[in-house]
Amino acid sequence: MKEQSSKLLKKCLITCLLTLIIGISDAHAQQTITGKVVGEDDVGIPGVNILVEGTSTGQITDFDGNFSISADTGDQLIISYLGFITQKITIGNTTNINIKLIADVQSLDDVVVIGYGTARKSDLTGAVTQVSAKSFEDQPLARLEEALQGRAAGVTVAKANGAPGSAIKVRIRGANSINRSNDPLIVIDGFIGGDLSTLNPNDIASIDVLKDASATAVYGSRGSNGVVLISTKKGKGVAKIDIDFFTTISAVPELLPTLGAADFSRIENSRRIRGGGTAIFTDAEIAGFEANGGTNYQDEIFQTAISQNLQLSANGSEGKVGYFISGNYVNQEGVVINTNYERYSLRSNLNANISDKFKIGFNIFGSRTTTINDLNQFGRFQGSVVLNALSWDPTTPIFDENGNYNNLSNRSLASLNYNPVANLTLANVENISDRIDANINLSYNILENLTYTLIAGVTTFNGSSESYRTFRADPPTATFGNNKNTTHQISNILSWQKEFGKHNLKATGVYEFSGIQNRFNGYTAARLFVPGGFYFAETAPSSSQTVFNNFSERSIQSLMARSEYIYNDALFVTGTVRMDESSVFRSDNRRGYFPSVALAYSFDNMPFIENSTIFSNLKLRAGWGQVGNENIDPYTTFPNVQNANFSFNGSDATPGVTPDSFGNPDLKWETTTQTNVGVDLTFLKGRINFSIDAYQKNTTDLLLDDPIIPSNGGNVTISKNIGEVENKGIDIAIAADVVNTDNFNWNSNFNLSHSKNEVTDLGGRDEIQGTFGSIDGQGRIWNIIQVGQPLGQFNGTTFLGTWKTSEAAEAATFGRIPGDAKYLRDENGEILFGAIGNGTPTLTWGFNNTITYKNWDLNVFFQGVHNFDILNAVQGVIVGNTGNQRSFLAPEQLNQWTPQNETDIPAGGPNEAGSTRYVEKGDFIRLSNLTLGYTLKDIKHINANVKLYVTGQNLFLITDYTGYDPELTSVPADDNAGNKSVDVAAGINAGAYPNPRSFIFGVKVGF
Repeated sequence: MKEQSSKLLKKCLITCLLTLIIGISDAHAQQTITGKVVGEDDVGIPGVNILVEGTSTGQITDFDGNFSISADTGDQLIISYLGFITQKITIGNTTNINIKLIADVQSLDDVVVIGYGTARKSDLTGAVTQVSAKSFEDQPLARLEEALQGRAAGVTVAKANGAPGSAIKVRIRGANSINRSNDPLIVIDGFIGGDLSTLNPNDIASIDVLKDASATAVYGSRGSNGVVLISTKKGKGVAKIDIDFFTTISAVPELLPTLGAADFSRIENSRRIRGGGTAIFTDAEIAGFEANGGTNYQDEIFQTAISQNLQLSANGSEGKVGYFISGNYVNQEGVVINTNYERYSLRSNLNANISDKFKIGFNIFGSRTTTINDLNQFGRFQGSVVLNALSWDPTTPIFDENGNYNNLSNRSLASLNYNPVANLTLANVENISDRIDANINLSYNILENLTYTLIAGVTTFNGSSESYRTFRADPPTATFGNNKNTTHQISNILSWQKEFGKHNLKATGVYEFSGIQNRFNGYTAARLFVPGGFYFAETAPSSSQTVFNNFSERSIQSLMARSEYIYNDALFVTGTVRMDESSVFRSDNRRGYFPSVALAYSFDNMPFIENSTIFSNLKLRAGWGQVGNENIDPYTTFPNVQNANFSFNGSDATPGVTPDSFGNPDLKWETTTQTNVGVDLTFLKGRINFSIDAYQKNTTDLLLDDPIIPSNGGNVTISKNIGEVENKGIDIAIAADVVNTDNFNWNSNFNLSHSKNEVTDLGGRDEIQGTFGSIDGQGRIWNIIQVGQPLGQFNGTTFLGTWKTSEAAEAATFGRIPGDAKYLRDENGEILFGAIGNGTPTLTWGFNNTITYKNWDLNVFFQGVHNFDILNAVQGVIVGNTGNQRSFLAPEQLNQWTPQNETDIPAGGPNEAGSTRYVEKGDFIRLSNLTLGYTLKDIKHINANVKLYVTGQNLFLITDYTGYDPELTSVPADDNAGNKSVDVAAGINAGAYPNPRSFIFGVKVGF
């Protein structure tokens, strides 16, 4: 019994001992692990998920990023957080772990948006250029278009003028169309038809430019002018707040030389005496002008402008929800008095991972822009307001002795237009535009390899224009116009992707519907009885009131299929076909089919690349495709009328309509066919990237407005599919990390584009007259479209200098005398007119450099534009003796022809401003941006980084052009305003708003 009890006791002791040993062993293995999770800035991240792999044991970090969790030695901790790369850490002997998470940048340097999807840069087959936010974040920008300038090969960005808020012209590989828009298609976060001018540059994550038809064919009938894809920022990671504020001081870099009052009066006396009259100024008056200098109206209309730009943003993620919220306020004062631009904008981007299969995003953006006195709305008959100031009588003061404006020259000299200072000061033309963009995108993984995406959005635009103008002594005029657009889009995208060993296959299908509805109404009230401003329009007599209204709508539905095949990461094939059906054409011509195919081969796996110490990558690309242009007014296929008044009794005007254009039921799409070949090279383990593309694109069946003269009189057009335009050229891009060390980095990007534009057919005609009317009172047309020549041809006469004394007899046969201007004439003795120059550049380039040394950073950006002419009609009017500018105002007239000094500067005779005398070379090189910044990192107590910077823009200009700036043109760059002369009248300067030189002082704060 005792033995049994003893055995039982031993068993119990052994069991207890084993239990204790096991317990001690377990106690030794099960540990409490503590630590902290930080980001790349070493700041703790709250809400990070910490999970013991294979168990349900988990914790999340606290507000400071700290955590505590129990785990066994050898266990693996999984650390995950939205926006960061998930990490696994094996538990060893230490019980305290500090973890640094790395942002999951599915890097914009590696992933490119290609329309209805994305692709790795290494997988691209078409000509696609990406401009990341990193490339322009060191340049303070008020307009997003400026971020593209000089940074994307094949993309030309030109300021038509320097007015605040003015439209900026963007062209991708030249101009295709003569009468229709050449603006590229803008797609913002998948929604078609955005407006770059309203966007806050700080909201942008990347800009992807689709250049060749193999890339743009996914957008079919709207892709002929290239596509700009905008991706806005999304929230991820730890919460961050960024503030950027800068102030800009701007001024006209240099005034144009004009005669002072004393020299002007002497030359005016000489001009009158030469014409058989008498001197108009006495010696005493001239002496008075010598003493007080008279009035320089150019100086009077310009000012030093001060502008502000404030940008705020917050982004981050909480759990599975990411957010990006931003606001922007811009107030730009113009360098011309009483001109201004103001913009407010708000953006909210939310994205959530509802589950492993279901993702949702909602973006909303709103903006209000207000422009005060857009000089383009003042008209350019006899020149712009700027030109009027350059050619106004310097002997007439701004105000008379009673303090009232001198509306006109006291002696009817120089410009006979209205006093430019009064015109600008008293005018109040206010344009207000409200825009709201809202879109939702849903993504659901139906199967492992099959995903459905829905993009649905709506845009509302409401623009109004209120104008109050006074002209000379006449009662003022008030005008109002309201334009309301509503756009909607629904895109259904189905994508499938599967890897089979070395084979990778991806297919994308799209069904899309979009439409736009436009309403326009307004009125004009002239001869207001109460000149108190716009809101007294009802005081105008009923006979001076005009009401106008308009309504239109259009829609387009589309089917698109794209397949992408990759073999062994070496062979890449992409094929696309899109069908568009547009309501602007008749039923028989509504459908258009736009195919494309592209092929690329990478030699990266070849031994001569793998074993090379110089080459890292080599890829050859080739593509072909067709895209379209359906950008005509909705009812162009039907006859149209316009408002008109007619007096049946000889006194009272009866309102009615007259023919405006004839309908053409046979209209169909413009079609652009493009072929592209390219080479991509990478050197020195990715430190240098080189790309070159050569292309040719032909646009056929142009939607051309053909002028005809109907039997009932008038000038009427009919739209036809006639003509062809060709563009061909080369794009080169080089990116290099010149120096890359711990403390010193130098990144450099250079791109160059050479393009040649040619009109190859005009439906059997040799030429078509343009639409840019002369401003010199001669009634000429200064542009022309000619077969065999580029768009942008100047139409004018050849200046041969002056008639000399020895040519007096010959001059007399034409009614001229020695000293008069001499022009080339035909066999009948008539002045000969024809092409005298071209305003379309053939070579553009940009050179961007970013240098950082410790906390310092420097950005230097140059751009160049070459091989184009400018018709400097401004100088022609300053010279004078033409139209409403009868006097001489150019300093060169001090050396004008005399019998003793027979120069080629005319002393009289008609002055043709549209002549070779005023055609100049427009080539220029500009230092567009120079920014120096210093960053204060990890400032104690406020946990923030602060960057102080100073910037100079348009600091210097190398050019032979004698005007303000060779980039400027007098044709507004806004095709949407109904302007059809943007590209066919390029390079004509009739008094464009000057491009200012700016100095910027700013601060950025990041929390």
